[in-house]
Amino acid sequence: MISWLVGSPAPPWQYLNDIFEDYRNVGVYVNVYGNIEIVKVSDIDEFYTNTSVLISGYHLLTLKPHYLKLKKYVSFPTRRLSVIKRFLQYKNWRAMEYYDKDEFLVGWIIYDCEDCYEKQKLHLQIEEDNMTDEEIFEKHFQIYNS
Repeated sequence: MISWLVGSPAPPWQYLNDIFEDYRNVGVYVNVYGNIEIVKVSDIDEFYTNTSVLISGYHLLTLKPHYLKLKKYVSFPTRRLSVIKRFLQYKNWRAMEYYDKDEFLVGWIIYDCEDCYEKQKLHLQIEEDNMTDEEIFEKHFQIYNS
Protein backbone atom coordinates (compact mmCIF):
# COMPACT_ATOMS: atom_id res chain seq x y z
CA MET A 1 0.00 0.00 0.00
CA ILE A 2 2.70 2.55 0.89
CA SER A 3 5.37 1.20 -1.43
CA TRP A 4 4.38 3.78 -4.05
CA LEU A 5 6.10 6.42 -1.88
CA VAL A 6 9.56 4.86 -2.31
CA GLY A 7 11.53 6.66 -5.00
CA SER A 8 9.26 9.69 -5.09
CA PRO A 9 10.11 13.17 -3.84
CA ALA A 10 9.21 13.58 -0.17
CA PRO A 11 5.81 15.24 0.23
CA PRO A 12 5.10 17.81 2.95
CA TRP A 13 4.78 16.74 6.59
CA GLN A 14 1.02 17.30 6.74
CA TYR A 15 0.43 15.12 3.68
CA LEU A 16 2.41 12.29 5.30
CA ASN A 17 0.50 12.88 8.53
CA ASP A 18 -2.74 12.31 6.63
CA ILE A 19 -1.42 9.17 4.90
CA PHE A 20 -0.16 7.64 8.14
CA GLU A 21 -3.02 8.75 10.37
CA ASP A 22 -3.92 5.17 11.34
CA TYR A 23 -0.34 4.10 12.20
CA ARG A 24 1.20 4.41 15.67
CA ASN A 25 4.83 4.63 14.53
CA VAL A 26 6.21 5.65 11.15
CA GLY A 27 9.61 6.55 9.75
CA VAL A 28 10.15 8.06 6.29
CA TYR A 29 13.77 8.53 5.22
CA VAL A 30 15.10 10.46 2.24
CA ASN A 31 18.37 10.49 0.33
CA VAL A 32 20.47 13.58 -0.48
CA TYR A 33 18.17 14.33 -3.43
CA GLY A 34 15.08 14.44 -1.21
CA ASN A 35 13.64 11.21 -2.60
CA ILE A 36 12.14 8.65 -0.27
CA GLU A 37 14.35 5.59 0.20
CA ILE A 38 12.84 3.85 3.23
CA VAL A 39 9.37 3.77 4.79
CA LYS A 40 8.95 1.84 8.05
CA VAL A 41 5.72 1.36 9.97
CA SER A 42 5.12 -0.47 13.24
CA ASP A 43 2.51 -0.91 15.93
CA ILE A 44 5.22 -1.76 18.47
CA ASP A 45 6.14 1.36 20.40
CA GLU A 46 9.60 0.38 21.67
CA PHE A 47 12.45 2.17 19.92
CA TYR A 48 15.20 -0.37 20.69
CA THR A 49 13.71 -3.41 18.92
CA ASN A 50 14.34 -4.50 15.35
CA THR A 51 10.70 -3.64 14.60
CA SER A 52 11.34 0.01 15.47
CA VAL A 53 10.83 2.68 12.82
CA LEU A 54 14.21 4.18 13.76
CA ILE A 55 16.76 2.94 11.25
CA SER A 56 20.28 1.88 12.08
CA GLY A 57 22.74 4.69 12.51
CA TYR A 58 24.78 3.32 9.64
CA HIS A 59 21.91 4.19 7.30
CA LEU A 60 21.85 7.71 8.75
CA LEU A 61 25.21 8.33 7.12
CA THR A 62 23.44 8.49 3.75
CA LEU A 63 19.78 9.00 4.66
CA LYS A 64 17.91 11.61 6.66
CA PRO A 65 14.63 11.25 8.55
CA HIS A 66 12.03 13.36 6.75
CA TYR A 67 9.03 12.26 8.81
CA LEU A 68 8.87 10.47 12.14
CA LYS A 69 5.75 9.62 14.06
CA LEU A 70 6.40 7.92 17.38
CA LYS A 71 3.49 7.29 19.72
CA LYS A 72 5.44 7.33 23.00
CA TYR A 73 8.68 9.10 22.15
CA VAL A 74 10.38 11.92 20.33
CA SER A 75 13.64 11.13 18.59
CA PHE A 76 16.16 12.92 16.40
CA PRO A 77 19.59 12.05 15.03
CA THR A 78 22.85 13.88 15.63
CA ARG A 79 26.42 13.48 14.47
CA ARG A 80 27.73 15.25 17.57
CA LEU A 81 28.71 12.94 20.42
CA SER A 82 29.08 15.86 22.82
CA VAL A 83 25.41 16.78 22.22
CA ILE A 84 24.34 13.23 23.05
CA LYS A 85 26.45 13.18 26.22
CA ARG A 86 24.96 16.47 27.35
CA PHE A 87 21.37 15.28 26.89
CA LEU A 88 22.09 12.04 28.73
CA GLN A 89 22.81 14.08 31.87
CA TYR A 90 19.07 14.75 32.12
CA LYS A 91 16.42 12.38 33.41
CA ASN A 92 14.35 10.43 30.84
CA TRP A 93 16.74 11.06 27.95
CA ARG A 94 18.23 8.08 26.12
CA ALA A 95 20.46 7.55 23.13
CA MET A 96 21.55 4.92 20.66
CA GLU A 97 25.11 5.52 19.48
CA TYR A 98 26.77 3.99 16.44
CA TYR A 99 30.51 3.52 16.07
CA ASP A 100 33.00 2.27 13.52
CA LYS A 101 35.57 0.62 15.75
CA ASP A 102 36.25 3.41 18.26
CA GLU A 103 35.08 6.29 16.07
CA PHE A 104 31.63 7.76 16.76
CA LEU A 105 29.50 8.02 13.61
CA VAL A 106 25.98 9.10 14.53
CA GLY A 107 23.33 8.59 17.16
CA TRP A 108 19.65 8.86 17.96
CA ILE A 109 18.56 11.00 20.91
CA ILE A 110 15.25 9.90 22.43
CA TYR A 111 12.96 11.19 25.16
CA ASP A 112 9.54 10.19 26.48
CA CYS A 113 6.65 12.21 25.12
CA GLU A 114 3.22 10.81 24.25
CA ASP A 115 1.68 12.06 20.97
CA CYS A 116 4.22 14.91 20.62
CA TYR A 117 4.12 15.08 16.85
CA GLU A 118 4.71 18.84 16.58
CA LYS A 119 7.83 18.62 18.76
CA GLN A 120 9.02 15.73 16.60
CA LYS A 121 8.61 17.83 13.47
CA LEU A 122 10.50 20.77 14.99
CA HIS A 123 13.43 18.59 16.08
CA LEU A 124 13.82 17.18 12.57
CA GLN A 125 13.86 20.67 11.05
CA ILE A 126 17.09 21.59 12.83
CA GLU A 127 20.05 21.57 10.44
CA GLU A 128 23.25 20.88 12.39
CA ASP A 129 25.74 21.62 9.64
CA ASN A 130 26.56 25.25 10.46
CA MET A 131 25.81 25.17 14.17
CA THR A 132 28.01 24.76 17.22
CA ASP A 133 27.36 21.93 19.67
CA GLU A 134 26.00 24.47 22.16
CA GLU A 135 23.57 25.91 19.58
CA ILE A 136 22.34 22.43 18.67
CA PHE A 137 21.78 21.54 22.31
CA GLU A 138 19.97 24.82 23.04
CA LYS A 139 17.63 24.52 20.03
CA HIS A 140 16.62 20.97 20.87
CA PHE A 141 16.25 21.77 24.56
CA GLN A 142 13.99 24.74 23.77
CA ILE A 143 11.73 22.45 21.73
CA TYR A 144 11.69 19.90 24.54
CA ASN A 145 10.63 22.59 27.03
CA SER A 146 7.99 24.14 24.78
